Amino acid sequence: MTMMNECAVVKFGGTSVKNIGRIQHVADILKGISRTKKVLAVVSAMGDTTDFLVKLSKQASENPDKRELDMLLATGEQISIALLCMVLKDSGVRAKSLTGNQVGIFTETVHTRARILDINSERLETAFKDNDVLVVAGFQGVTVDGDITTLGRGGSDTTAVALAAAIKASECDIYTDVDGIYTTDPNKIATASLLPRISYGEVLEMARLGAQVLHPRAVELARQYNVKLRVRNTFKPENPGTSIDAGGDMEIFRAISGVVVDEDQATVAIMDVPDQPGIAGKVTQALADQNIAIDMIMQSVHPSAGLNSMTFAVADADLAQTIKILDELKAQLGAKEVKADPDCAKVSLIGAGLCGQPWIPALLFSTMGKNGINIKMISSSEMKICCVVSREQAPKAAKLIHDAFELGKANVASAN
Repeated sequence: MTMMNECAVVKFGGTSVKNIGRIQHVADILKGISRTKKVLAVVSAMGDTTDFLVKLSKQASENPDKRELDMLLATGEQISIALLCMVLKDSGVRAKSLTGNQVGIFTETVHTRARILDINSERLETAFKDNDVLVVAGFQGVTVDGDITTLGRGGSDTTAVALAAAIKASECDIYTDVDGIYTTDPNKIATASLLPRISYGEVLEMARLGAQVLHPRAVELARQYNVKLRVRNTFKPENPGTSIDAGGDMEIFRAISGVVVDEDQATVAIMDVPDQPGIAGKVTQALADQNIAIDMIMQSVHPSAGLNSMTFAVADADLAQTIKILDELKAQLGAKEVKADPDCAKVSLIGAGLCGQPWIPALLFSTMGKNGINIKMISSSEMKICCVVSREQAPKAAKLIHDAFELGKANVASAN
């Protein structure tokens, strides 16, 4: 294990291995790292391969069997790891490709969204005896019965962090096609600043609130096992990127880290329900039974009438089913009506030092008010303040908030 916990753990996403030219570039990076230490590299499928395989499955079957779908989807990573090892071996690097099954990444028996239960690190240690670089297929594992499983969205990130934890590595570098994590989406707000460092908690909030950063499962694993992450640009390997760690003195040097927009939102209200114990439980249980996640739950009470109303946000894709469930519950609960608002976007301010600083919500809400942006719902927690606004106003709101908190200034990018 001593040899392995000193090795470099790296992950390359689909854009990094999109074609043979890019695979050769990745091989050059791995060859450079392997000159000084062993390398454990996790690789995704090439480019849009997974999407292509999903489309193929739909052509073969209207409702593809999930076990067979996993068998199909796992082939994407198998292609990329084999090609990468061919290039590495031709350049003189002792390398070997391994599937999740060969490594011994054991998962639940849940197809298309399995969670990792255990990793057989002894297999990796044996493989490292004759190799300097091991290239492992991300996104996949195996059940105790030998069935191939896939880990769902963000699965390769999760594989990389889980492997780093299993071999007790202190760091894991995630290579992608951007320079790191920004204060907001740089494709939409030109003044977005690169963050050299950010906490696990802040990244989790960003990911859950719509930012295209690391998958929450990977960040949760990293936090649990104290694996420091770095998001780096495959095509600018000399750049340090963004470090993700426990935070430490994070709130001292930066109260606010970013603004995130999620336009895939809707709100639903069940109106004038009798003010009795158990109503909220019945509503949330009915939605949970259909795996519908809700957020920003608010309850308004009308004491004189003995009624209350319950409002919450759901993903836009879940709106129709949510309305159907609540309409079926309406008579049972004695509710007056169900109202929905599909014209919603969530604009969120995120920061490790946000809690307990009253000037932050004051500036946030006054900025929105002065610029004519109506806030439909508000919720807050230790690291975030979320505002629901109309989708049309969301981009403007995000830019105004980003400017008001001066997130584009150099002091954000240079904080350390």
